[in-house]
Amino acid sequence: MSSQSELFSGQTPVVLIDTEIRTLIDNGKIFDKTTYDPTCLESCSYDLRVGSSSVMGGTGQEVDLDDQGLDLPPGGYAGLISWERLLLPKNVFARLGAKRAYSYDGIILLTGALVDPGYHGHLLFGVYNASQKKFVFRRGAKICNVVFERLSGDVDRAPTVSPDLNHGRIPDDFINKMANMDVLPWMQISERVKQIGQMTADILDLKQRYQDVLEPIKELTTNVTRVSQDVDKLSDRTAELREVTSANAEQLRQVGMDLSTITAQLSTSVRNAEKAEERSEATQEGLSDLRTRVGRFQLSIYIVFSVLLVVFGSFLPTIWQQLFGN
Repeated sequence: MSSQSELFSGQTPVVLIDTEIRTLIDNGKIFDKTTYDPTCLESCSYDLRVGSSSVMGGTGQEVDLDDQGLDLPPGGYAGLISWERLLLPKNVFARLGAKRAYSYDGIILLTGALVDPGYHGHLLFGVYNASQKKFVFRRGAKICNVVFERLSGDVDRAPTVSPDLNHGRIPDDFINKMANMDVLPWMQISERVKQIGQMTADILDLKQRYQDVLEPIKELTTNVTRVSQDVDKLSDRTAELREVTSANAEQLRQVGMDLSTITAQLSTSVRNAEKAEERSEATQEGLSDLRTRVGRFQLSIYIVFSVLLVVFGSFLPTIWQQLFGN
């Protein structure tokens, strides 16, 4: 089984140095010799130059740089074509980089970063003037730097090449896009920059106001948290009180039932007492009637006894005489 170093050996791109670039050019590669300038070759890179064709953004007007320079106003956009015609082998690609001097002048290079292996043709660049002054592009001026890197082998897929760029012309579709491009004048850009600055200031002010409002909100949140905790405690106490109330209600219900029982018993006792009282009154009436009858009976006896005594008293002397004589 192959190791990782064996699998990836030779896969790292190698930057070509000046001697390798010259050798490839002598062999009809890298550049078309008629467009190559040895003074633009550096130790491991090459400075591409502005070609003859250009087009203004917003109007689509083509400008021949063989006759005049391209005046790019503040906020203006244009398309340029390279003087050099590239003839890249299938195992070499190019890496593009903007010239630092242009950035000092407020010129922004708008282009891709890589040129695929096997590409044949001129390169097309977009340039934008972000400064407050006009900038003039002239044919032959250095516009960007290119570094060539060799791959471990040839690529299978060939890049798409525009016939116009292959012959040093700006493609018609690019010209149409440039004609319909809405390019903002510098004053509008400056005004919008000011608006963005004002918006930024407003956002910072709003952020500060938010911070000022945030502190009371934090304090309010803390207070709400405390109140919530107190409410939770009160809820717990309420639950306990509800349990105690429930227990007391049960006891009161039991006491009520006991009172109902006692009340029923008292009612029964009262009714029994009333009945007993009624019976007592009847008994007393009977006794009274009996006493009356006994009294009358006694009186009759006394009367009879008195009569008997009288009668006996009247017969007593006779009887006495008969018994004892004179």
